[in-house]
Amino acid sequence: MLRQIKYKNITWIDVESPARDEVDELVQQYDIPVLVSHELRIPSSRPKVDLYDDFIYLVLHFPVSNFFGNNHEHRREIFEVDFILGKDFLITTHYQPVQQLNEFAEVFESNSSLSKKRNNDIHAGFLFYYMLEQIYQSLEPGLEYLNDNLKRIEDKIFSGHESETVSILAKLNRDFLDFKWALKAHRGILTSLDLAGRDFFGDKFGYYTHAIIGQYEKVWSMLENQRETFNELRSTNESLLSIKTNQTMKVLTVLTFVFLPLTLIGTIFGMSGDANMPIIKAPGGFFIVLIIMAIVVTITAIFVKYKKWL
Repeated sequence: MLRQIKYKNITWIDVESPARDEVDELVQQYDIPVLVSHELRIPSSRPKVDLYDDFIYLVLHFPVSNFFGNNHEHRREIFEVDFILGKDFLITTHYQPVQQLNEFAEVFESNSSLSKKRNNDIHAGFLFYYMLEQIYQSLEPGLEYLNDNLKRIEDKIFSGHESETVSILAKLNRDFLDFKWALKAHRGILTSLDLAGRDFFGDKFGYYTHAIIGQYEKVWSMLENQRETFNELRSTNESLLSIKTNQTMKVLTVLTFVFLPLTLIGTIFGMSGDANMPIIKAPGGFFIVLIIMAIVVTITAIFVKYKKWL
């Protein structure tokens, strides 16, 4: 599906799930190389930025808009956007609906974004700047969602629900990993974009590329801070689980220590092969053995309490 929006001398073409005929039309209209046209048809495994004579080609991956939705059953996804940035045109292609681009289209159609530029000396680089800024800003609610989850996990850990928290931590860790995978290469790509943008649009465009890098760094810093908090909470949860496990093993060991003498006594007096077995063959022998066991248990319990094993 292809849509085209114009503002003054700038054209934005957005293509969702690009078909061959749509890509061929763009190739003819904007003289796009065959290599780039091939990459537009299929998703790329890694981000990249290339400078051509007439445009800059950029590939970036982002978390989807419902990345941190309330539905925990579905797998978190990453969406890709390919940018072809010319002097007076911007082409974006993606392979699934992108909420951020739909929202930006509404803003762009109302001319409320580029109208911030008071002079008429505008180019597609400004459109690209406002678009990428909005995409990065749209990730902040997801980070707030992560932060809220961390607070709920902290409450669970210190309210004695360590075992339940293990699975919650695993799911949240998956969110962190997907988010980090999507954004980890952006710093290098945006640095290369800064150099390519200065060469293509002029040195003044460096202000906008630096602003984009600043917005990315803000998101990345928030992610790293929350990742550090997550690691601390996971370490705390593991320590509390280990303490509980050790306490359980300690109790079981003490119980074994207490009842082992009783087992030995029961085994000895349970031997019926000898008719001359003392005590057990005597009148009331059974009760005598019980008294002996009670005395042994009492002595063992006193010893355990004296040693403060429990």
